[in-house]
Amino acid sequence: MDILQTMKTILLTILALLVASSSFAQLQSGSRFAGIQAGAGFSKPDEFSKITSFEVASSVGYFIKDKLVVGLSYGYQYAANRQERTSAPGSSNTFYHYDSKTIAHSYNIGPMARYYVSLSNKFALFAEGKAGFAWISTRAEHNFIGTGQFGDPTTPTGGSQSLSTARSKGLSLFGTLSPGLVFFPSDRLGIELKANALNYQSGFNRGSDTEANLNVHRMNLGAGFYF
Repeated sequence: MDILQTMKTILLTILALLVASSSFAQLQSGSRFAGIQAGAGFSKPDEFSKITSFEVASSVGYFIKDKLVVGLSYGYQYAANRQERTSAPGSSNTFYHYDSKTIAHSYNIGPMARYYVSLSNKFALFAEGKAGFAWISTRAEHNFIGTGQFGDPTTPTGGSQSLSTARSKGLSLFGTLSPGLVFFPSDRLGIELKANALNYQSGFNRGSDTEANLNVHRMNLGAGFYF
């Protein structure tokens, strides 16, 4: 009886391994990958500001070894930062209203790499890295109306109004590191949730200083196709 029980356990273990390995045949060397992800975000850094953003990205790749895919990624990002302030500090002759809007469009392209770690026959974790170039176009609009100086409304100026618009374009280097979770409802389809945990961007221009920043970004939902 013990021998039969042991053989049964061994057979069930082998069967479970075969099922798990067959479920992740799409992650084997020689497979191909194509995916698309999208995400949106909203935040209020303070009582005067609000930031809305949206991004979409697509990628294609080839598994150079089991669970490791390398390829190319392309994406678009939109971000809008709006500020609005109004002050009337108890005097009819000292008042100002200030509002501004900055909108940025970014197009990026570069190589990507992703490594998977199997959790079960339907779920896997992955770590993804991307780097490359980003072309960024920015438009900023500022509007001020008041009888006091902005920042010092107790100093009347007899009434003033100003409206200005500024535009800029530039090329930047970027890099992102993103952990994620993927669910496989079928062998050829993966539904994934990815967090852009770390984003690095370095802008450069003729003779200008390099600017770099690290930011925490939002979650993205996407789909991957394996063939």
